[in-house]
Formats: sequence, C-alpha cells, structure tokens
Amino acid sequence: MLLAATPGLRDRLDEVLDGVGGLLLPGGWDLEPALYGEQRSPLVGTTDPELDQAEMEALRAALDRGLPVFGICRGQQVINVTLGGTLHQHVPGHDGRGLARDRLAHPVQVERDSELRLAAGGPEVMVNSLHHQAVKDLGRGLRMTAQSADGVVEGVELEDRIVAVQCHPEELVERCTWARSLLHGFVERAARRAREGQPQC
Repeated sequence: MLLAATPGLRDRLDEVLDGVGGLLLPGGWDLEPALYGEQRSPLVGTTDPELDQAEMEALRAALDRGLPVFGICRGQQVINVTLGGTLHQHVPGHDGRGLARDRLAHPVQVERDSELRLAAGGPEVMVNSLHHQAVKDLGRGLRMTAQSADGVVEGVELEDRIVAVQCHPEELVERCTWARSLLHGFVERAARRAREGQPQC
C-alpha cells in the first residue's frame, strides 16, 4: 500500500495502519535541517516539509502499534531524526546520484547480532552509495549495525522493531543475495505481525 504525503494523512493514519503489517520508509529528498536543530547548509538539496512531517508521523504511529519498520537511505535518516538524532548535512564522496543505481561503490563493515549480518552472512558487504546525507548522532535506542571505512553510519537497528540501511538494497536484488535476504526478512516480519493482528475465531 502506497501512502501519499497529503495533508489528510495524519487524520487517516489509524485507519490506514489497521490494514498493514509493517512500514517501509524509502529513499528520497533531503530532510529539513531545522527538524534536528541545525541551520541549513548551502549544500542541502531539495526538501519537502510536508513529506518530512508525514513520514515522521507515520513512523511514530507504526512504532506505537509495534509494527516492524524498514528504512532505506532517506528512510534511515527519517528514523534517526524522529528518534532525536541528527544528520551530516553533506558527506563528501558519497553522492552517487546520476550513476547506475546498482553500482557497488564501497564495502561496509557489519556488526554481529544484526539483521544485516544475518542477511550478509559475514562481516562485510558491498553497497551502492547513492546519498549525500547520513546519520551523525544516533537517535534514542538505535544502535549502529554497519559502517563504512570513513566512519559513515551505514545501518541502524532498534531491537527487532527497526532495521535501516544507508544504501539501496531494492536496487541490488538481482545481483546481491544479501539484499534479497534483507528485504525478505522485513516482509517476513511484516507478514508475521499482520497475522498476529488478525481477529481470532
């Protein structure tokens, strides 16, 4: 189900979330720096305050309901800011916009006991770097699960409730087993949550 970031979404969130088992926050535009208490850098690109607020509200509602959440690139940043974290407004050398979406740009080191490590099957994976903003200070409860050699946070998790990555696994499903496994894991968690939410006979 695709949710449009319209002014009426806030009033419909309860109704909409009744019918889903999880929330996926995709990639997209930069977040407005005022959301994490910073002045806007000239290097910040297009922002959409209405989209920012809609996704943050949807995330809060999903967490309140215990729905599993998966974040991709901007989605990871939305999660971090919603939970009180901050962002690097520009990360030199990571902006891959305009390049092939499945271009494997660099390796990331993956932490043990994480969904990403389970999907990767090892301590390192190659990722497609298509961003120029990234997590700076972690939000409440989040732990870093992956990091690039230059210190950029490439993955975060919160227990079994949130899994997020800085890269775009949806663009790698045809060539990387770990990307398929990571997305499949989210679908499985969402399906399990949806079954749990069904009325019992």
